[in-house]
Amino acid sequence: MKVTRSSHLGPGSPGKAPAVAGARGKTFAAKLGHAERASAGGGPQRAAPVHHSSAVADIGAELRAGRITAQSAIDKVVERVLDRQLGKQASVALRAKLGAALRETLADDPLLAAKVHTLSQE
Repeated sequence: MKVTRSSHLGPGSPGKAPAVAGARGKTFAAKLGHAERASAGGGPQRAAPVHHSSAVADIGAELRAGRITAQSAIDKVVERVLDRQLGKQASVALRAKLGAALRETLADDPLLAAKVHTLSQE
């Protein structure tokens, strides 16, 4: 039996993929530049400024200043994670269970344990 190549390529068919409509190369750069210029002019498409502050930057600052110990900083970070992920209204049992799992991970993971150890040495 002779198998011939079909002119129609369906999903999963080997061969040349169908052309994808879209901007490439210089055309893409031109369209991107045009979009940036349009958004710089204001209007509803303008993005809000992004703030790149850490959720635990204040804890790091306290630690660097020597106001808290490394263990206290870790405890504060764990509590902040619990607040953000579970919410302050989560049950005490759930917070305790997840908090214990986070602390166990910090102790058992070699990379994280080394970082905690380094914090304690400073």
